[in-house]
Amino acid sequence: MVSVTPQQLAQTRIVASDAVLRNEVDFRGYPHRHLAVIGRPRLMNSNLTQLLEAVEYLCQYGWELVNITPGTGGHLFYAFLRRR
Repeated sequence: MVSVTPQQLAQTRIVASDAVLRNEVDFRGYPHRHLAVIGRPRLMNSNLTQLLEAVEYLCQYGWELVNITPGTGGHLFYAFLRRR
């Protein structure tokens, strides 16, 4: 089940790490070279751990990590990726 379409992704250029890991994102029509992945706080798992898992997953499909930065308040982390 895809919950994030290529059109939605192209408009925001941001996707949640949990959606990536649940394979709910269709990247096939994504027209841009750069992408931001956000790690949201989780009860059972660190948001940074989940974010890095999503980055590792996307690396298998031609994306490479550019940078990771904390969001406001340090509760969120953003990973910035570039398509190879």
